[in-house]
This record gives sequence, C-alpha cells and structure tokens, in this order.
Amino acid sequence: MSDAFRLLAESIPQLVWTTRPDGFHDYYNQRWYEYTGTTSTQSQGEGWQGPFHPDDMPEALRRWHHSLRTGEPYETEYRCRRHDGVYRWFLGRAQPLRDAQGNIIKWFGTCTDIDDQKRAADSMIFLAEAGSLLASSSLDYEATLEALTRLVVPRLADWCGVEIVNADASTRQVGVAHVDPAKVRYAKELRQRYPPRPEDAHGVLEVIRTGKGEFLPDIPDELLVAGARDAEHLRIARELGLRSAMVVPLTARGRTLGALSMVNAESRRRFTREDFTLAEQLATRAALAVDTARLYRDALHAEERFRSLVTATAQAVWVTSPEGVVQEDSPSWRAFTGQSYEEWNGLGWLDAVHPEDREKAARAWREAVERQGAYEVEYRLRRPDGSYSITGARAVPVRNENGSVREWVGITTDLTAQREAEAAARSLQAEQSARRHEALRADVSEALAGQGSKAQLLQAACEAVVRHLDVALARVWLLERDAPELRLVASAGRSTDLEGEHARIPLGEHRLGRIAHERRPHMTNDLWREPEAADRDWALREGLRSLAGYPVVLAEQLVGVFAVFGTEPISREVADTLAAVVEIINQGVERRRAERDLRRHAEELSRSNEELQQFAYVASHDLQEPLRMVASYTQLLARRYRGKLDADADEFIGYAVDGVNRMQRLIQDLLAYSRVGTRGREFKPCAVGPVVQRAVENLRKVMEEVGGEVRVGELPAVLGDETQLIQLFQNLVANALKFHGKAPPRVEVAAEAHGRDGWRFTVKDNGLGIDAQYFERIFIIFQRLHGREEYPGTGIGLAICKKIVERHGGRIGVESRPGEGSTFWFTLPAVPTEASASKAS
Repeated sequence: MSDAFRLLAESIPQLVWTTRPDGFHDYYNQRWYEYTGTTSTQSQGEGWQGPFHPDDMPEALRRWHHSLRTGEPYETEYRCRRHDGVYRWFLGRAQPLRDAQGNIIKWFGTCTDIDDQKRAADSMIFLAEAGSLLASSSLDYEATLEALTRLVVPRLADWCGVEIVNADASTRQVGVAHVDPAKVRYAKELRQRYPPRPEDAHGVLEVIRTGKGEFLPDIPDELLVAGARDAEHLRIARELGLRSAMVVPLTARGRTLGALSMVNAESRRRFTREDFTLAEQLATRAALAVDTARLYRDALHAEERFRSLVTATAQAVWVTSPEGVVQEDSPSWRAFTGQSYEEWNGLGWLDAVHPEDREKAARAWREAVERQGAYEVEYRLRRPDGSYSITGARAVPVRNENGSVREWVGITTDLTAQREAEAAARSLQAEQSARRHEALRADVSEALAGQGSKAQLLQAACEAVVRHLDVALARVWLLERDAPELRLVASAGRSTDLEGEHARIPLGEHRLGRIAHERRPHMTNDLWREPEAADRDWALREGLRSLAGYPVVLAEQLVGVFAVFGTEPISREVADTLAAVVEIINQGVERRRAERDLRRHAEELSRSNEELQQFAYVASHDLQEPLRMVASYTQLLARRYRGKLDADADEFIGYAVDGVNRMQRLIQDLLAYSRVGTRGREFKPCAVGPVVQRAVENLRKVMEEVGGEVRVGELPAVLGDETQLIQLFQNLVANALKFHGKAPPRVEVAAEAHGRDGWRFTVKDNGLGIDAQYFERIFIIFQRLHGREEYPGTGIGLAICKKIVERHGGRIGVESRPGEGSTFWFTLPAVPTEASASKAS
C-alpha cells in the first residue's frame, strides 16, 4: 500500500479499511481503532464484525458476500459500537480495485457516521406520525394519549406513561406502554402500590408542579435509594434495571395539564439532549390535542346548557288592541316584570323598559302599528328583583277576513342566556383561532430552526401555513442574485411544482413582481378582477379568489416574496397572522445567515489559534539550540576569567549568564504553555491523590530549602490528562512555597463535590496574599506582581494552569487578601458512573 494512500486514509474523518480480493481485512486507519477501541490484532480478518450491532450483522454480511461474489460496489447502513459501548449509525461503502485484466486485486472501503442525520430524519417522521395521531383524536383524548404511549415504545423509550391532572388537582395515569406488553399490568399495579407523592423531589408531580422537565441521562443507585419508599420498593426498582429517564410537562396556554414520562431499561440505551428536545416537542403537541379536546367538550356542554335554559325560561305572552294599546291581562307578563295589571295596562308596559331604551321601544312599536307590519326590537326590561335583562320583543298582527287588524299577539323573551352563550362562543372561537395562529407561528419558527437548506426550511414553513390556516396555496419566491427576477423555491398546498407556472417572475411585473419592487404588502379578496394579477386564467382554473403577498426584506435588502392564495376571502385576522409569519421568516433567514457567519468566524479563529500555537512551539523549540551555545560559552567565560579581569567584567559576565538562564527558563515555559493544547493526552479516569503526591515529590528539594509543609486531604478520581494534572498541581504548590512571608510556608490541598462541575479543588497557603484587583491579571501570560530580584520566574506558570483547567472543561480562580494567604480553586470533571464502577472493580 502506497504512502500517499496511507496519508490520505489517515487524514480523512471517515473510518477507512482495505481487504484482499477474498474479503480478508488487512488494513484499518487510526480512526477505526480510536472509534471502536479495538486493537490491530482484534480487527484483522473477520474481527471487523465485533463492533457491529447483532441485529444489523446478517444484512451487512449478506451484502458483503454478494459484492465479493459479483464484484459489485458494496453499500449498506448499520450500527457500529463506539469504544464506550454506544452504537451509532454508519454508512458503509466499498469499491473494488482491478488490474488491467479486470481482476479484483483490492477492496477499498469507508465507514461514514450518519447517526445525526438518521436521528434527525427519524425524529421528523416520528413527530409527523404523532401529529397525525393527535390531530385525528376525538373527544376521548385519554384513548388518544394511551395510543401515543404505544407509538413512543419502543421507538423512543422502553417505558412510556402519561399522567393527567384532574379538575380537583389530583392526577391519574391514563396510559402506559412497555416493550413487553405483559409488563404493562405490572407497571399499573406498581403505580397503584407506590403512587407519586407531592413531597417527592423528582418525578411527575414535581414536573407538573414546576412546569419544568426533568432529564436524567443516567440513573445512579443513590437516586433509587433516595426515592424508594421501603426495602421492597428499592428491590423492585433495582430489578427493573432503570438506566435513563426523562419527564416533560404537557403545557398549553400557560397551564400544565399533565406529564409525559419515558424510561430506558432493557435496551440499555441512554437518553441524549436531542431525545429530550424531541420529547418536549411531542409533549407540546400532546398538550395542544388535550386542551383542544377539552375546549370542544366544554363548548358542547355550554351549548347543551344554553338549550336547557332556553327551554326552561318562561316567555311573556301578551295581546293588544288593533291600535296597540294593552287591554287584556297577561299573567306571564306580570310574572316576567313584576308589574300589576293596572301598572302595565294601556302603555304602562313602557315603564318597565330601561329609560335609555324606552324611546327606541316606543318608536318601533308606533311604526309597526302604523304600517301594520311585524314588530321586532331588543331592549332592557326590568325584572321583579329590579335588575334589567336583555329581552327580545316580537309581535305580529292578527287580521280579519277583510285584511284589517283584529289584534296584536306578541312575546317577550329573555335573551340574557343567549347573549352570554353567544359571547362565550365568540370568546371560544377567538381563543381557538388564537391558539391555531400561535401553533402556526410555533411550527414556522420550529421549521426555520431545523436542519437543511434554505429552500427546505422555507418549504416546511409553507406547509405549516397551509396546514394551520387552511389556505389553498402558500409560496415563497427568492430574488436571484444575478438577475432582476424572482425564483420560486417553496410551494405547499394544491401545487408543489417549482418548475411550472410562475416559477420565475420578473421584478416589477404583475402583482407579485410589484410587491417585490415596491416592497409593500398587498391583499385582495377579488383576485379574478385584480387588474395586475399574474394569470387570471390560472386563478379561475384553480378556483383561487384571494391573495395576500408580503415582501421579505432583511437589513433594507429585498430577499423575496411570500404569498398565500385562498378559495375563500382572507380575513384581517389571518392577514395579521401572515404578517407575523413573514416577520418570523425574516428572523429565521437572518438567523441562518448569522449562524453561517458565526461558524465561518469560529473556523477562522480556530485555525488562527492552531497556527499561533504551532508558531509558539516551533519558535520556542528552534530557539533552544542557539541559546544552548550562548549559555555554554558565557558559562565558560565565567569559569575561566572570573577574578582575572576587573570587577566590572565579572559583573557583566554574571549579567550575561543570568540573562541566558532566564531566557532558557522562559523558552521552556513557553514550550510547556504551547504543548497544553497541542500535546495533550486522551482523558482517562485517574486518581488525584497519587497525582498530587508526584507533584509534591518533584518539589521535595524546594520544600527542604524553605522549610515548607504540604498537607493533602482525601482526593477523588477525575477524568483528565494525568501528566497535565501533575503539572497543574506542581505549579500551584510551587507558587505557594515560593511566595511566602517570614513564617515557613504551609500548603493544604483539598477537594469537594461541586454539582454539575464535578469536583472543586483548592490549594490554600499562608503566604503573602493577593489584592483583589489582580485576581484576573495573574492568569495572563507574562504578568508578574513581583520583580525578578525578589522572586524568580517567567510569569507563565499560572497561565499554564488556566490553560490546563480550561482544556479539561473547568474553571479556575483565586480567593485572597493581602497578608492572609491565598486559596487557588479550580474545577475538574468527575469520572462518569460507568467508568467509576469499572475502576472500582
């Protein structure tokens, strides 16, 4: 195998391998061994099968043997185990290399990590299926949620349960699923035996109470012990083998309706942050379905109550003379208003009408009597308790055979309940509309925040608009960079063709082109009569009557046009929502542009840092040789001519020797500083106690010279580079021994658990102390607080410490007061639970 091929194979990010013509694997690049954690001996021949997932091996072998037999290129997808036991999806490909006679002499293959893309695609498919299930739900949302748990298992979790909040604030489990259906009954019995308690620090009730989800990528045994009610409960929890869990709230309109729980056990899978985000999105959709079903159910109940009220409410029935004067008694009127017959006789009924409505009621009655037509009016009428109700009065003339009016018969109906029901219906309709539009804005924002090209994200946004607003067509045109025309890049609804009609629109022509040219929105509900419509025949053929178009503008620069077409008129409310959608599209496009610029700047900065570190290393390394020569000759001068020349010569030679020694120390420290980021080793679990002992042993001579003492407390194991940790502790302890007062230096090294940061270490001394204004300066390279005559050094030691801690993902700082000593603190990552268990065993 050529050196050029090996260089190429070792430089690309994929796993690279080669085989003999018979399929015997004879080469892997270094990335294969780093990823799989296998050795060269383990991987040779058929050893490549070891990291493959057992479920994927049969298909992978079948295709590989087919390629070996036929000489066809090899391609398949499979899961490959990483060195830490985690499986990730890969795309495996191989091509044969043939000689002049066409015989295969070698197979060259690659394994490309596609886990992120596959998970993203699977998540989109899963959310689409869940959305379809929830969208088709009926009033029985509990059955829908139970079906949702079966959709989650086993695709996302081994266990899934849904807890719903009742009207009295209690909760109940409405659905539970498990990869083994036989265990569902066991899970329900377990919950009945050990129901969730309000005082529990974790779990569904805490999530429902706070509205904040819980993400537990690992479930340590300490958590099981803390949550167990008794020994039996702990035994069951341990036997279940719970590995990872997450609980997310079902929240809608600012209210938490319940919680969705997911647990992994049998599969040994570990939830990731991406899984938690997916669970939150699923919970949002489920909460929306529950809330919508409840609103619809409440609306039906309200309608039933209204019908009952109308049926039960008594109406006042009355009769007048042809002239419209009350002459007959009406018990129902008296019961309705509380007036006596004497009070309402004649035109006395007007006294029961609200003073502000009295003239309107009287005028309408006079006009109806004069024209002998139907009488219908609404006014407020006083009830027996003195309150006023909105009533509707309706009367018709009863005629004789000759057509003259014999009498008037009328009824007065209390409209209060009807008006309240209508107001509730309008409020419900407005709320549902607001929720639909809110969901639209959320979906558009989510679509634009996803992965994919600009056209793909805009397509997803258009699909969301069609889905939520029930419009016929939603489209986006983008302005071409090299031509004054708009190009169709996204289309959802009745047509998804991007190359058909209106694929390109000249700027300034037709209505859409004018929207772009003038940068002003335009809306019409009479598209067929629109004088500048792009194609009336097309609109007529498609039955499109309305158009709402908006320019997409970023930083005063035209980007394109967003337009919606409908078969029904577009309301002002929908138009306002579309304007908000355009603003979200503007922000989404701007965000992607900013993210692209940020990635480019980050890449440039990373490249610049790498070049700067390499330069520092090369420069420091190359200065060593000439400096060693200068040092040797100046030291030779000092030995040979000391005392033979005058006192000035001896002093000058001493200056030269001292300067060379300081330059050597400075270059050595520069080399150490540059190597922190470039020559670091892989992080491994290591005990800090032996690390500190080695650092102290390296300083044994200094301790004897200054009479110092170092006390080391109980120290944990961390995940890190052991060599750099020795240098870290040695630098900090050396500073504590160096910068001391009249008393002998005393140094204490300790550690304590520090939450998510892992462990917090401290190096405390009784030395000179540091003024607060210098707390940040001392960690900058070449910064010193004392002259070299007082305390030797290069001013790089603490900068090296800071760089080592930051490489380990930690933080470093100091607490001190002048004259009271200093405490340098820093954090280091803890060893993961599995690694700790392995090390302990």
